[in-house]
Amino acid sequence: MAGILLLAYVVIFLVSPKDITDYTVADTEYWRETQNRLMLKTAYEYNNKEELAAFPITLGQWRGFDFKYSDSVYKILNADILMSRTYVKNNTGFLWIDFINSKVGASFHRQRVCLVGAGWKIDNESTAQLNIANDRNPFTKLYANRLDYSKGNEKQIMLYWFMFKKFGSKDDVSMVRISTPVINNETATFGIMKDFVEGELFKTMYKQAEPDLITVAEDIMNTYGNSGIIAIAIGILIPFGLIYEGVRRKD
Repeated sequence: MAGILLLAYVVIFLVSPKDITDYTVADTEYWRETQNRLMLKTAYEYNNKEELAAFPITLGQWRGFDFKYSDSVYKILNADILMSRTYVKNNTGFLWIDFINSKVGASFHRQRVCLVGAGWKIDNESTAQLNIANDRNPFTKLYANRLDYSKGNEKQIMLYWFMFKKFGSKDDVSMVRISTPVINNETATFGIMKDFVEGELFKTMYKQAEPDLITVAEDIMNTYGNSGIIAIAIGILIPFGLIYEGVRRKD
């Protein structure tokens, strides 16, 4: 069993991107990966107050204004870092965005629960596909949770997703939450959100997606040549040796 586990770890390590610890997982769930995950590099560390404070107040034609919730909201969230901002584009659209970072799972309770508790009705719940770069391939598609909700004649749309490190620090999670009121209809309003997210936000939040990733194994071979190939072979043979020894003793 030890040999099989070691072999799995070695293989996963060798086929991982060479700078795997620099990558962040963007996903529709927190603290676990789903089929919607996207691995990418962030332009800012969203668990760092100083870096988050430097996040641009102006994104293209969108102008930002910081705001704060009531003290009771922050007490309920129990988050380490929370930045809230309104972005407005030439009086043709506006939305609210929150960056929330926490080590406490309760800070990321399901948004539908929070909305229903506040008296909103969930009209539709789905997953939205957003493109992080012009090159439409699997490495540029980010999936976000979408909620359409209403209270009387008032309607809003919310998009939110989570970010966490795959390797290294795993004790904190960031959530990005974007909300906007429905002015004309849901289709037009979602179009405004996509204009902001795909046209400006992603360019600032994330570094350009790289579909052709160099794996750890390729980097070792490129750097050390034949010595690297020998090292990789030894790394793979060791767990095979453990597996063989375990089978031999069992027999």
